[in-house]
Amino acid sequence: MLELAHLIDQYIKRCRNVRRLSDHTTSAYEVDLKQFSAQMARQTEVGPAAIRACLTGIAENQEFSPRTVKRKIASVRAFLRVTDERLAFEVFSSWKVSVRAPLKLPRTLESSDLLAILRGGAPGTSALVGHSTTHLCLSLMTATGLRVSELCSLRIGSVRPQTGEIMVTGKGARERVVVVANMKVRKLLADYVKELSSHGIDSPLFYNARRHPMTPQCLRLRLHALAKRARIGRAVTPHMLRHTAATLLLESGVDIRFVQRLLGHASISTTQIYTHVSDKALRGALERADVMKAFA
Repeated sequence: MLELAHLIDQYIKRCRNVRRLSDHTTSAYEVDLKQFSAQMARQTEVGPAAIRACLTGIAENQEFSPRTVKRKIASVRAFLRVTDERLAFEVFSSWKVSVRAPLKLPRTLESSDLLAILRGGAPGTSALVGHSTTHLCLSLMTATGLRVSELCSLRIGSVRPQTGEIMVTGKGARERVVVVANMKVRKLLADYVKELSSHGIDSPLFYNARRHPMTPQCLRLRLHALAKRARIGRAVTPHMLRHTAATLLLESGVDIRFVQRLLGHASISTTQIYTHVSDKALRGALERADVMKAFA
C-alpha cells in the first residue's frame, strides 16, 4: 500500500500547486484520502471490489453525517479519475452508494441586522481598528456575494475602478468577473484603490492593522465585534453575508443564472438552495399581510 500512499501525496501536491485549490479544500481531500488509504491497507489488493467495500464501510459509519460521506466518496472518485481512469470507471460505472443529505438552508441576516452591522463599521462611527477597510470589505461581500477567501486574495490589479469590475479567482482556480452595481460601494472602492496608487498591481488589496495582508480570520473577528456592538443575538459569519446577498438578489427578481455566475457556482443546483430561502421569505410576507383577514 506504499504505492497508494505515494499516489495520494502526489495528488495532494497537484491539487495545491497545479489546480491551486484552497487550503481548506486541499486539507479536506488529504484527510479523506488518508482515511481511504488506511481502510485499503486492510485489503489484500487494490481493485474495484476492495474499493467498493472500503467506500461502503465509510458510508455505513454512523460517526459520519450524510454530507461528510458524500464528500469522502467524491474525494476518492476525483483521486481515482486522475491517477487511474480505468479503475475509476470500473469502480463507479455500475455502482453507487445512495446517500441522501438533509436539506440545510443557508443562514441569512435580517435586513435590519445587516444594516446595523454596515452602519456600525462605517468610517467615523466605529472604534474598531481599521474600520474603514472593514466597512469596505463587508460592503463588497454584501454587494457581490464574494467568499471571504476570495476577498482576502484580491490584488490591487484585480480591480477596475472605472467600471466597478473585479477579477476574482474562486474555487478550483476558476476565474470570473463580478460587478459592483451599487454606486456608493463602487465609489468607496475606487477611492480606496486610489489611495494605494503607490503600490504595485500585484500587492494585496486589503491589509490588517499591522499592514499584513488581510486574512479570513481577521475579517471574521472584526465582523464578530461589529455584530456584538449591534447587539445581534446570534453568531454572524462572513459567509452569511454571501448567503444574504444571494437571497436578496433572487428576491429582487434577478435571474438565477446571473446569480450563479456572480457567486461562481459550478452548478446551478448549488444556487437553487437560495430559492428555498426566498420561498420561506415569501411565505412569511404573505402570512404577515394576510389579505383575507378582513373577510374571515
